[in-house]
Amino acid sequence: MKNILYRSVIIVLIFVTGGLAEQKEKTGTTGFVFLKIPASARQIAMGETGIALPNVGSDAIFVNPALASLIPQQNGISFSYGDWYLDTQHQTFSYTRNMNLFGTVGFHFLNYNFGDMNKTRVFSSYEAELIQEGDNNKYMDLGTFSAGAYSVGLTYARQLTDKFSIGTNLKYVRETIDVHYADNIIADIGFIFFTGYKSLRVGAYLQNFGLETEYVTETFKMPQTMTLGLSGELLGSYDSPNRVSFTLEAKHPNDESEKVHAGLEGVWNNVISMRCGYKLGSEYEKLTLGMGIRFVYKMKKFQLDMAYMDHDYLQTTMRYTLSMEL
Repeated sequence: MKNILYRSVIIVLIFVTGGLAEQKEKTGTTGFVFLKIPASARQIAMGETGIALPNVGSDAIFVNPALASLIPQQNGISFSYGDWYLDTQHQTFSYTRNMNLFGTVGFHFLNYNFGDMNKTRVFSSYEAELIQEGDNNKYMDLGTFSAGAYSVGLTYARQLTDKFSIGTNLKYVRETIDVHYADNIIADIGFIFFTGYKSLRVGAYLQNFGLETEYVTETFKMPQTMTLGLSGELLGSYDSPNRVSFTLEAKHPNDESEKVHAGLEGVWNNVISMRCGYKLGSEYEKLTLGMGIRFVYKMKKFQLDMAYMDHDYLQTTMRYTLSMEL
């Protein structure tokens, strides 16, 4: 059984690394790009990495669903909020429940708000004749319209052995602009494998896998991304109160060039966390920073994380995540 599992991991890794050799211009060929926005402040602070970090709590649903199988608490809840580019907002909610031998189940909701925008149309030739001479206004004001997107879905994860876990998300996604919309059903699948060599772990994550969908008359693909990741501890172990962890991930999206992301996290006394990351191959986003604090309130464990991401031309962004263990 173990040999089969190990071979499965190797096949996945070969598939991912083989895809990384493929280079072509793919920008703007997919829809539902809001699904590519990272949902976890910890993940953002470490350079948008973390698919092989085993202690992510219910954020595992967004980072790598296989990690949900490693959550020891019976219930986990996470809320996240971020002001994204151009005055848009991104919010998430996730819940996981450890069902012991059955595995871990979960639920998530993600919302992306584009805000309200002015709605206009060009005057017809008849209407233009009625406009007073000298009025250069060519557009009729029709008020405002809203645009947004959301994802809602279920998660299942299970430890198949003490070294190998698998997890999957099934998601319904929808994006609307005024009265028009597009929707689809897509899936994620992830693995994590403890190699047995010191603290080294290997993760693989296929995100947003699904068929093409249609918006009005245009057909487009899902923003699919295949990620291969490594993580381990430079000091301590992942469950020790004082530790320094590293992450390294290769990302192969189907709508842009390949990238390599790296991150570091230092934890003191299992209370204070300091994080940083760097995104190689990203043209405008490179440096990320963040921190976290764990505390106990009314006999329940909480963690508050925040992350900062730099951008060369757009405004910098902040992400906040509050997690609870119940």
